[in-house]
Amino acid sequence: MTPRRQLLALIEKDLFFRLLLVFLAYSLVPLGEIFFFLYVASLVGNYLVLLLAAVAGVAGAFLGLSQARRITARLKAAGGSNQAAVEMAGLIVAGILLVTPGFLTDLVGYLLLVPAVRVRVGRRATALLKDHAPRLYSRLGLYAG
Repeated sequence: MTPRRQLLALIEKDLFFRLLLVFLAYSLVPLGEIFFFLYVASLVGNYLVLLLAAVAGVAGAFLGLSQARRITARLKAAGGSNQAAVEMAGLIVAGILLVTPGFLTDLVGYLLLVPAVRVRVGRRATALLKDHAPRLYSRLGLYAG
């Protein structure tokens, strides 16, 4: 069996279409950001848009760092509790989104800085991982259970 056929046998159609959707989202988000930049620039001017994007990213990064320090202290005090680890993962995602240029990614990043939103998203992501990770691991031959 050729390597191409082995790869296609490994990937089910459902997984392939999910990966395709992720790829499309990954491609469409920057396009959305560009169009939104152009729209806002037509309203307030090019330089002000660049300044707003830079200030939003830097301010968000500082907010994220201050919250990360608090969660790190909680992680050390609680001996690595799952809740604090999930919150830290949410903060890492928020930080990545905030330093990515764009207003839409900044908006999602700022939403993840809100503890209630971060906890809710973290619980949902944890539930999805519990459901799907063992199946994916077994399909890839990484998990024997």
